[in-house]
Formats: sequence, structure tokens, C-alpha cells
Amino acid sequence: MARRVLIIRGLGAALVVLVSAVALAFALVRPDPSADLCFKEAGEAAIAACTRAIQSGRFGGARLATIYDNRAMELRQQGDYDRAIADYSEAIRIDADLTGAYAGRGLAYEAKVDVEKATADYRKALSVAAKYEDGQWAHDTARERLAALGAK
Repeated sequence: MARRVLIIRGLGAALVVLVSAVALAFALVRPDPSADLCFKEAGEAAIAACTRAIQSGRFGGARLATIYDNRAMELRQQGDYDRAIADYSEAIRIDADLTGAYAGRGLAYEAKVDVEKATADYRKALSVAAKYEDGQWAHDTARERLAALGAK
């Protein structure tokens, strides 16, 4: 009888470990709605969703960089240039091939009338291959802005 109790307790403990492992695995693969909303929403709703996605700690690499880039774009469009520049810089730190972040940061610097930094970012955008969806936009924007600024 004592042996049976030990076996049952051992099976119970193993079941608890198994259920915990399955719950953890589910939590790790379950999609985060904040990331989706970050790209689907606009304005404050997008900024809040992007912030939740960043703070969740569930994203890394290129995905995290694009979340920072999207939040930066929303911030720039609202005129919050310093925060936008910080987010663009973080996106670039994470993924230096994110062409759109260079062009976007250039637009933010240009809005702050820091033509030197804007020009440098536009040139950098043109030097990075169009690897992502926004690459063509980044190249076109950089060319247009450099021409408008009279930069060569």
C-alpha cells in the first residue's frame, strides 16, 4: 500500500510538471495581439499597442525592430520627434538593415531642422539594400529629401 501511494504521488507530481510545461509552451507560442494592433491601428492606439508589445519581452530581432520602427513612425506623425528619433535609433540598433528607419529618422531630424543629421540618415538609407517591404519607400523618400535639401 505504501508503495502504491508513492507511485501515485510520483505520477501526480509528473502530471503537474507536464501541465506546467504545456501551459508554458502555449504561452510562448500564443500570438501577442499587441503586436498585430501595433500595425493595424493608428495614432495613440498604435503607440500604446506597440509599447505593450515592446514591454511584453516576447519579441526580438527583426520583429522587435519593426515594432520600434512603427511606433517611431506614429510618434513622428504626431510631432513627437525626440521620441521618434529614439525609437528609430533603437530599431536601427537591433536591425541595421531596416532601411525605412533611416529615412524615417531623417524625416524626424529634418522636422527638427537638423539638416546635417537628416542628410546623413538619407544617405545611409540609400546605402542599405531594400531588404524589407518599406525599402523602396525609404530609397524614394531619401532621394526626394536629399534633392529638396540640395544635398549631393
